Amino acid sequence: MANRIGFKEFLKKADSNNDVQLVVDANVIIALKDNKHRDNKSLREFLSSLQENSKDIDLFTTVTTKAEFLEYYRRKILTEGILKLYIKNKSEKILSDKVKLEIEKQVRARNQRQNREVQKQQNSEKALEAQSFDTTELDVEEFSVDANYFKDSEIKDIKKAFRGREVQNEMGWVRFCEIILLGRFHQMEKHLDDLCHYLTTRDKESLKYFKDEDVKWQMATQICGESGMGYSDAMILNMANHTTIKHILTMDFDLVYGGHISAPDKVIITPSERIKGYKNILKGV
Repeated sequence: MANRIGFKEFLKKADSNNDVQLVVDANVIIALKDNKHRDNKSLREFLSSLQENSKDIDLFTTVTTKAEFLEYYRRKILTEGILKLYIKNKSEKILSDKVKLEIEKQVRARNQRQNREVQKQQNSEKALEAQSFDTTELDVEEFSVDANYFKDSEIKDIKKAFRGREVQNEMGWVRFCEIILLGRFHQMEKHLDDLCHYLTTRDKESLKYFKDEDVKWQMATQICGESGMGYSDAMILNMANHTTIKHILTMDFDLVYGGHISAPDKVIITPSERIKGYKNILKGV
């Protein structure tokens, strides 16, 4: 029997007399905090409804998820800051021509990625519609939010074009990071720390859910090898398997797929419309 369930079905089973514990992956936390993320609205609505229909909700994650979350926001904050700096440079000369040209080069690369994502989505929908498949409520492809922000390699190329320090009115990279990144980065870390408990035997809140204080990390390698899922997701499943926490909330197909194979005792919760889209892929798994 499949151990995956959609948002709508899970909410129907919610009990206002019981607490709910959820293990969440990086995609959930990212979508929850980024209001530009395609899943932001549906995830907020789900958690809000669950809060109303449950006694209390506790979210659990891992320190590896923290690394993914902060890496995402490092790129997001730097991208938005670089673009604002580029616009500001039109009225105030604060960038060298070298920096300006490098930013324009990387903006073009980012725009091409965005166009490819849109085209991929449209082609997938046309293919299904040609088979008389109703795509009205179906997420055909998980749009890559990475397409909105510079890649790490692109940020590095822009960084190389900057001087390290300010020279007269020209903005230096270190000063730029101090103004744009440093404060917000600490803020995002605090948001995550306030939102979730970390699954570790050193945390009093999560310790009571562990079956065994001896976490076998080599099992994450086993989980990764069973379905080829990302290692970070495998570490989340491994941690979850060491606890009595029953539910895993994810927006990631890899975790839905791998969770069915490697965490059969857990219930994987994901958007209802994606369950429909995954039906044929997961048939027989």
